[in-house]
Amino acid sequence: MPYQVLARKYRPHNFHELVGQEHVSRALINAIEQNRLHHAYLFTGTRGVGKTTIARILAKCLNCETGMTSTPCGVCGHCVAIDQGRFIDLIEIDAASRTKVEDTRELLENVPYAPTQGRYKVYLIDEVHMLSTHSFNALLKTLEEPPEHVKFLLATTDPQKLPITVISRCLQFVLRPLTESQLFGHLQHVLDKEQISHQPEALWQLAHSAHGSVRDGLSLTDQAIAFADGQLTEALVVDMLGVINATDLQALLTAIHHDDRHGVMGILMQMRQKSLDAGNVLNELSDLLHHLALLQLLPEMDLGISPQKLAKRQQLAWQIPSETLQLYYEIVNKSRESLSLAHSPTQALEMCLLRLLAFRPLGSNEAWVGHVSHHHNHEHKHNHEHEYHHEHDEHQHQYDESSDNQKHALNDGIQNDNENHGNPHDSHHANGDVPNNDDGHQHGHQQSNTSTPTIIEPIEQSLTETELTAATPTKLPTEPASVSANDPRSLLQCPPADLTGQWNEKKWDYWLFLARQEERLSTDELALANQGVMTGDMQGESVFVSQTQAKNFINVFERLVGVLQQDFPNANFQLTADASLADMMQKTDEPKLPKERQKHRQNLAEQQAIKLLEQTPVMQQLKQQSGATINQIKLRAYSQYETSKRQVKDI
Repeated sequence: MPYQVLARKYRPHNFHELVGQEHVSRALINAIEQNRLHHAYLFTGTRGVGKTTIARILAKCLNCETGMTSTPCGVCGHCVAIDQGRFIDLIEIDAASRTKVEDTRELLENVPYAPTQGRYKVYLIDEVHMLSTHSFNALLKTLEEPPEHVKFLLATTDPQKLPITVISRCLQFVLRPLTESQLFGHLQHVLDKEQISHQPEALWQLAHSAHGSVRDGLSLTDQAIAFADGQLTEALVVDMLGVINATDLQALLTAIHHDDRHGVMGILMQMRQKSLDAGNVLNELSDLLHHLALLQLLPEMDLGISPQKLAKRQQLAWQIPSETLQLYYEIVNKSRESLSLAHSPTQALEMCLLRLLAFRPLGSNEAWVGHVSHHHNHEHKHNHEHEYHHEHDEHQHQYDESSDNQKHALNDGIQNDNENHGNPHDSHHANGDVPNNDDGHQHGHQQSNTSTPTIIEPIEQSLTETELTAATPTKLPTEPASVSANDPRSLLQCPPADLTGQWNEKKWDYWLFLARQEERLSTDELALANQGVMTGDMQGESVFVSQTQAKNFINVFERLVGVLQQDFPNANFQLTADASLADMMQKTDEPKLPKERQKHRQNLAEQQAIKLLEQTPVMQQLKQQSGATINQIKLRAYSQYETSKRQVKDI
């Protein structure tokens, strides 16, 4: 007698032999016993979970010679014929090979005829989602109102591809993947019947590799029996499957957590020698991290794994901090996504393990290296920019004499002003450019040990300092650093104002200008401060009048007050809203709101810069030759003017 594979030999013959799927078997048993059978059933679920098996059991229940019952006898002629696949009234159709509408019409032509042997003619259409659109349309009418002697049983692994009109005509059952413990029990039952010795750990490994599919689990067991020499052991199964052992996987994660690089290297070499599937290792590592996170936060939850594996993972779960576990999980998942992008899967796996070794969450007393003190940032910025522009000026002089003359014409005022300063530190500030309108700086504080008025110009630059210094509140400067009157950027500076007495729009604009230069306000704080005016006494009751609804900015205003009280500790700041503020501001000739005043200064500076550029020899020559005009100019930091858009038009 030829050998029959385990998946066919131990296929359930009635609902009580089913492994799992109790929600389906209970519903069908009750429907049969209460005579409330639907005319069309749709079974969906992953591979090997019992869709076709349940359909055949239902066909036996409907056509058993002992009568319609939920427990078919299994020995009558009809039951045996159905088990052997030769029952004439059970029409099994593989939709994957019969997708044409002609095949469906041929099938439907025989629907009106009564069954030949049994009570019902049962149409079992497997992988029904493979039918064409025309086939579904041809099936709809019959599926909705079939003859009383016809039952449709549809099975599919991809219900999303089914038309909603088909799904709505069927009673749908979703078959669930089996847990590892359910598969372990079923495999143990099969091997005991087959009288094959085995280790429990080997069966747990087979159940885990089956991923919820009974057929896959039995097929892997068949393969392991053929691979084994009389006994199924864990080492044999792991070697056959080409997967990483659960013990080795936990040892790998432990070595990574303890920064044991020699241990990680040893496990890596073992994986290379065994040529393990990198994708499978990443999947196993992701599952392990998921289980550890569940054990940390939901320790009573049933993971459906072996008791030995559960005990080891519980021990490991309390060794790794939760924040480290979350970081590991994110790194592993990102590495799984990059598998297809790497040169080889092994390379992606090893880079993942290197990232796990290299990165860790910040401690409670640590900070990101980018968050350095404001004072240290600007000291680095000034040194870097001073060296850069010294080399840049020399290069420009050698490159083009006419361009150099143009630059000297624009920056003559700044250079003359630099020569008058004897202190190199002051020279750095004088060479600094007044920044463009940029309210997007990060919230920070500048440390100041003297009362010398300075303005620190922010630039967009990556922070690489590793030394962290404590930031302390700064004293408010009384006036900005001097910039030559010949330089258009001098118009960008807010006119100095005495920050004592009563608030007005000029004093509020000046304080906000200084705070913006020192990067003391965050983006949302700047946005709020630019939309209103501070009124009242600087050392008493101060009221900030905003043109927007106050309730939307309570939290932002509280942070803004925290910065203000560093300079005005005796003031009591309040917030109010006045929707008519913008209309009142428009009636005056001089802008009142800080954002409008800043925009006004920007326009004046750009107009002055265009005038200076038009007086240069280069622009004079371009205007004479081609009628070139400057449509737009952008002021840049540190003595550089660049026309961001220059269009030359033919006259």
